Amino acid sequence: MMTSVTSAMAHKFCGGSSRRLIAGWWYSILAMTGILALMSCVVMGSRSFAEAFVSFWSAAMLLGLSIGGTMIMRKFHNSMAVGFFMGGVLAMAQMFFFLSLVYTGYKYDEGKDGFSGAQEGFMSLLCLVECILLGSFAAILGAHRSDLMDKNDPNTPEEYNTPYVQS
Repeated sequence: MMTSVTSAMAHKFCGGSSRRLIAGWWYSILAMTGILALMSCVVMGSRSFAEAFVSFWSAAMLLGLSIGGTMIMRKFHNSMAVGFFMGGVLAMAQMFFFLSLVYTGYKYDEGKDGFSGAQEGFMSLLCLVECILLGSFAAILGAHRSDLMDKNDPNTPEEYNTPYVQS
């Protein structure tokens, strides 16, 4: 089912190319990474140590995922690299879902103390958008991973021969 939905999206938006759909989605994730990195600088300068650490850690993790993901998308198209990348993307999606909940909690705490929680609400929204982008990217990548991988990988045999077993 996911393959048919993403194939329809590829035909509608990318001329039928699932590789272009994957690349375009990845570029939107990179753009959100830039926005979150800028917001983390703002948070580090004006909030408590805990919020600053959470913000810095999420920006550092996104930077690592961005560099590693771009390398895998451009050069390393084997099944091991793509599978590791999919796992990393899914783990980051879960992390950003939990961060959106944490920032929502900070927003309510700021409201109880009589302060404005607008910045925390905005960070919660950005984290939720990043979670949705990463989660949907993992689903698209999972549905079309064979389109991303090299077709003639020397490490993948054409057929599997079972080992000889004496009885």
